[in-house]
Amino acid sequence: MGTCERMMRVDAPADVVWGWLSSPRNLFSVNMLHAEVDTEATELRAGDSITIDHDFFGFYQQRRQAKIREVRPNFVAFGEFKAPEVPGRDPFPHNQSFEVVPAGEGSSILVSRISGRYVFPGSGLVGERLFDRYMPALLDDDLQVVAVGCGAMPAGKVRRPPGLILWPLMAFGARFVKKSTRRHLLEQMKAERVGSPGTAAPGAPARTHGASVEA
Repeated sequence: MGTCERMMRVDAPADVVWGWLSSPRNLFSVNMLHAEVDTEATELRAGDSITIDHDFFGFYQQRRQAKIREVRPNFVAFGEFKAPEVPGRDPFPHNQSFEVVPAGEGSSILVSRISGRYVFPGSGLVGERLFDRYMPALLDDDLQVVAVGCGAMPAGKVRRPPGLILWPLMAFGARFVKKSTRRHLLEQMKAERVGSPGTAAPGAPARTHGASVEA
């Protein structure tokens, strides 16, 4: 089973970051593989399951569910698996968490951890290598989108992680952005900032913040 942890420091208070991230729709919209989040929940509750339609870079679609395992101040952990009605094996059962750590006045550190394993023909030979190659880039992207959502980073600074197109199973990667909740979120935040110069989105700090990604 592979594991990965990524961190990102942002110039935004922990309560502001968590205030945005603790919305179920926000939390599950930051991942680039999420095409649609099906929930009306307004708060994270342990035991709840959130249905998420996935689009794997235009190559494959699957309905999956995120089951929230633990919620505490500034922390959420969940497991993600294919929906029970979906036939076949789960290609990537995994657990993930997000944590917001206060780091002085007006600053915090975003932490995301993931553990899981690939289950597809040949995964025993290449699964670990693929995980090590791509998971850090995917988690870094998640953290940057969170930073944008809470007002700590301009949307225009987020770029699609480099190198994903090199994975053969992602050969149609150029199409995935058409169905990504991440893309819609970034576009929304960018439009709000353009429409209201000098102000941030609801729930975000009033000034523009910087951010940096750390391994």
